[in-house]
Amino acid sequence: MLRPVADAGQRPAVAVRRARFVMGARLSVPGMVGTFVWGIIAGVAMIQAGMSVGQSVGMTLIVFSGTAQLAALPLMASGASFALIGFTTFLTSLRFMIYSASLSRDLSRLPPGLRSFAGYMTTDSGLAVYQTLSGRERRAQRTALFMGLNLPVWAAWQVGSLLGIAVMAYVEPGRDLGFLGTLAVLALIAQAMQVSLAWPVVIAATVVALIGVGWPHRAGMLLAVLVGVVTPLILEARARSRRSAL
Repeated sequence: MLRPVADAGQRPAVAVRRARFVMGARLSVPGMVGTFVWGIIAGVAMIQAGMSVGQSVGMTLIVFSGTAQLAALPLMASGASFALIGFTTFLTSLRFMIYSASLSRDLSRLPPGLRSFAGYMTTDSGLAVYQTLSGRERRAQRTALFMGLNLPVWAAWQVGSLLGIAVMAYVEPGRDLGFLGTLAVLALIAQAMQVSLAWPVVIAATVVALIGVGWPHRAGMLLAVLVGVVTPLILEARARSRRSAL
């Protein structure tokens, strides 16, 4: 059972931060499983899209976004314009702008390099848990907790993606491993569905994705992502309005 650090003033600050990092790392384990499998899929998809091993390794280290990578890869393979690829990845990454805004209060005092790295390795599962616990902690402890929740998930993604790339270097050409992507998505969705707010978001995005399944340039998927980003904002705004009216 989790409990705030009641003796923070009596214990060395470094020990308190270390304890918070370890606690975050333990809580990140459920998110690591789905992320690891999702990373394998991204690695496989990059090689199947025609990228070299070097290009694939570079993309997974720099981009660190399965959604953006898997949205961009079909466009890259089909020879789509740079503008369309950039716009697609921008739409699929809009949620990170919201994430950064929610983290600005806690991370604004970090050195620029560490702050940039924290933003780069922010994960969906890590941030979800962080937002439920960070209010109990002081700023330094919140930073350690954030790192503990996200750094292991980042590592799981990199290991999984590099493993997928390595496997494709030896696997039989033409072998279809796309079913693993479905399994990874199901693992991530199952974890996210534990939050009550996730249900209307998933339902709205699913309906839009099904309606737009035949649209050109994967426009249905892009619109579904946009709906998935906007829906929780609307629900949160309504919830705040109701609370303020009481």
